Amino acid sequence: MDPRPGERFRVLAWTCHCRSVVYELCASGGQVFLRRTVQGTPRTVQETSRTRMAEGQELWAAMLTGRAR
Repeated sequence: MDPRPGERFRVLAWTCHCRSVVYELCASGGQVFLRRTVQGTPRTVQETSRTRMAEGQELWAAMLTGRAR
């Protein structure tokens, strides 16, 4: 899913910015989503759909441990 331009959000957790692909767990309006940024030219940003906090944290944990679908 493409990012929503102009939307305000807060980054709750992130992977190392020294990598070419950075993942962030973000919150906005009481919901969370994962954001994937690929560094390079051009820089690419993708986001998951918005979900409840518990589901978003489960997805974040699954992604970090390699269990994400």
